[in-house]
Amino acid sequence: MNLGQQDEISAIEEVNIEPIAKLRNQLLRRPATAIGSVFSRTGFTEATVTLTGFVAPQTILLWGGEEIEYSLQHKFICKSLVKKYRVCVHKGIPNYDITTEIFS
Repeated sequence: MNLGQQDEISAIEEVNIEPIAKLRNQLLRRPATAIGSVFSRTGFTEATVTLTGFVAPQTILLWGGEEIEYSLQHKFICKSLVKKYRVCVHKGIPNYDITTEIFS
């Protein structure tokens, strides 16, 4: 495998827990009302999604590539953020799929 192939493979891997752990540590030094968001074009591993649900009282929201594109195309990124936050707080789902929502 040459270097170009290696870069291509690593570019399509799902995000693992390390960035979430770093963000959690940064949020620990902030007020409890602060939230974090992690954006990934390629998605997140199942372990990452599961463990992100256990970083309470810090709230970390996970955004997949389709959600980012959907929210930006329809120009409601702020509404999407609020909805993802509410679902995370009420149901404990850090990776709620915002593309299932219809905003006006």
